[in-house]
Amino acid sequence: MIFIGTDEGIYRWLEGAGWPVFHGLQDRSVVGLASPGPGVLVAVDRSGGVWETTDNGLSWCAVPLPEGAGPASVAAVAGLPPTVVVAVEPLGLYQRAVGAPIPRSAEPPPAHAGFVPRVAHRARGLAEGATALLAPRRRRVAPNAEAVRLAGWTRLKAPTAPRSTTGPVVRALVEAQGVWFAAVGGAGLWTSGDGGSAWSQCQGLPSEVYAVRPVAGRPGHLWAATDDGCWFSTDSGATWADRSAGLENVRHVRAVDVKPGAPDTLLAGAAPRGQTGAESNFALYESADGGGKWTQVKKVFPDRLEADAITDIRYDPAAPDNAVVALRSGELWATRNDGAYWGPLARQIKAARVLCATP
Repeated sequence: MIFIGTDEGIYRWLEGAGWPVFHGLQDRSVVGLASPGPGVLVAVDRSGGVWETTDNGLSWCAVPLPEGAGPASVAAVAGLPPTVVVAVEPLGLYQRAVGAPIPRSAEPPPAHAGFVPRVAHRARGLAEGATALLAPRRRRVAPNAEAVRLAGWTRLKAPTAPRSTTGPVVRALVEAQGVWFAAVGGAGLWTSGDGGSAWSQCQGLPSEVYAVRPVAGRPGHLWAATDDGCWFSTDSGATWADRSAGLENVRHVRAVDVKPGAPDTLLAGAAPRGQTGAESNFALYESADGGGKWTQVKKVFPDRLEADAITDIRYDPAAPDNAVVALRSGELWATRNDGAYWGPLARQIKAARVLCATP
């Protein structure tokens, strides 16, 4: 199953479904999603609020952040029992047990926490003419001290961004075999092998890292999508190799993913460097040899996504021949046959910002 975070809540798509169906957090712009498995989902909204569900979206809980912490930017979930780690602004990290109870008397009043599906999704796979829309940044409701105490947050150390970096924000947070990786805007990729007690910067990578993907079944192997190519490591980020053959003219790589069970099969979304705004011309690329050679996908997929951007890519671990590509405009494209054919999955969803795959 693949969850889709959009400017109008969360949708989900799974094997056999014709198009995505509404899942939860109606009318709330979702910019971050993480899930340790079925039924449990952690979301970050555009205002920086954190939300949890442990009953597959039937109910959602607003989790108040610690006093002094700014808005959350991204979340990750790892371990058993699962623990959520969130990155906040200014640069900081906090963790808590997923689903730890928060008495409702101590919760901040939720804003638009609705989870009632809307009928409108029935036309998502058919409508044309999507337009990129940005949801207004909502005012965060300050939690009271008792709510924060009961939320059970523990502060972790955070990467130390260079002084030349202004307002660093964690844009990607990933755990792989007990090692954490944090991509900090303008400051590269950072790693911690002790649960966040100490962080060190990964050397040899560009300063702008947008996505990090571990390779399932191959400990220490991971990919990084950067503003200067696609990079690969076999030693948990200690060293990196540029695997961008075929991407010479499109080295701004915004998203990358690895096919479950086929670690040498990859998809990436890339555009010419410097073209990331309204003038961007993103396209989808594939590699069947572990990044040795990339070729553009032209199997009914658009040759160029003019004035649009690929924001995320995910294979479905429960059906690895299925993959979804999310676009900034809200348009979604999918393959159900390992890339032999691509087609539109949904249109007119407001700004598909993040994808999250779960078995």
